[in-house]
Amino acid sequence: ALTTVSMRQHHMAMKTSNIEMSIAFYSLLDFYPVAKFRSGPARAAWLEHQPDGSSIGDKESPDNNIGSTAARIELIEVPKAILYEGMDEEARKQVPRKRALDRISNPAVLGWDHMCLDVTDSICGMSTHNLQGWIDALNSRSQSKFGKDLRVALQPRVKVFGKEKFELAFIYDADGGLIELVNSVSELSGSEMESSWDDDDDSRIRW
Repeated sequence: ALTTVSMRQHHMAMKTSNIEMSIAFYSLLDFYPVAKFRSGPARAAWLEHQPDGSSIGDKESPDNNIGSTAARIELIEVPKAILYEGMDEEARKQVPRKRALDRISNPAVLGWDHMCLDVTDSICGMSTHNLQGWIDALNSRSQSKFGKDLRVALQPRVKVFGKEKFELAFIYDADGGLIELVNSVSELSGSEMESSWDDDDDSRIRW
């Protein structure tokens, strides 16, 4: 019989216009390459969350980390011949750098929307004890390493999900993809999980 008891999420994948640029960005969040490979004509890499930097530069085979439970991201670089189809090198220089569709400004877009990182434990070790302070520290790291400020899509705010209160914010990655950051603030009292859904009929679910 089918069971999903031992199933776990292995990675999420995203396309990038420049894989070195994306690897540099995700190093701010302590994601480092553990495998570099080809996906058809595209360069690709697995990045793994390694806060201690233990995987930097010394693991180039997926088999080395096959049993890891750390969070992973797969980056797939869209070849320039596809990204700028029909354009020569000079024409490419005249167009703005391509970015992902801004899902904050385009809420009707379907499909995968964003990745989310829970930074609660990281914030607990800081003196600020709030999400804004953690984002400020991340921005300082970005300025120190690359001389660039983070692009914040949505400033920190508090929201209740079920029985838990969170701070949440969204930042953009190097290609404009959305990254949600959450900080667990408190659990609500009571045994019933509250829902803000309305009574829309969901009996017509279809795959």
